[in-house]
Amino acid sequence: MHYGLISGTDIEEKYSGLYAISRVTVSTANVLRRFKKFNAGREWKDQIKPFNFYLVGFQAVEENGKAVKPLMSFSSDPQKVVYEPFIDYETGEIKEGSHYFKPLSRTIGQYVEHPEHKFNGEVGILERKHVHADGVVYIGKEANNIDEQELNVKRSQEFINKQEIMKNIFNISQKEAETLGVSRSRFHGIKRRIRETGDLNFCTPAVRRLMKKFVC
Repeated sequence: MHYGLISGTDIEEKYSGLYAISRVTVSTANVLRRFKKFNAGREWKDQIKPFNFYLVGFQAVEENGKAVKPLMSFSSDPQKVVYEPFIDYETGEIKEGSHYFKPLSRTIGQYVEHPEHKFNGEVGILERKHVHADGVVYIGKEANNIDEQELNVKRSQEFINKQEIMKNIFNISQKEAETLGVSRSRFHGIKRRIRETGDLNFCTPAVRRLMKKFVC
């Protein structure tokens, strides 16, 4: 559109008969919370539950001051569901009509008009804005005990050779294992697992203590 290769009319003609439909998987608590009103008062079998997945339409119509939020069962042909009854998951009411769904042409048009907040510039190849961190907030479980770990951005990523690690563990004496804080029974259990399964769980405290002897 910017370079005049297509026009708004071209987009309207091509996409006005299609609708913006998304698949939603209830994979987090935040997503499940969106259906709190819908689930209220319903039996468990009739509720939207974790790890269910559905189709949702982009809201295009308001009724009584509230946006209608179309919710449909999953279909391999999402465009057909706009002509079938759906549930407004904001109110739980059954509604029907394609006018409740946002045309894809309008979605594309709004994308073109949407300002880009992460870049500097208006037209052409934009430049990334510089970000200056003024604090750190720990989130999620991306790392264990992250506040106890040294931040060393110059150190290259290391890949551990599991077979070599297991071989080295067999070369550790019982006395050395106890010096590293691993009991006799635990040490024998680790070696027995290696012999029986050919595998090793690096996440256990005992294994991590043993690895300190030969992993920097």
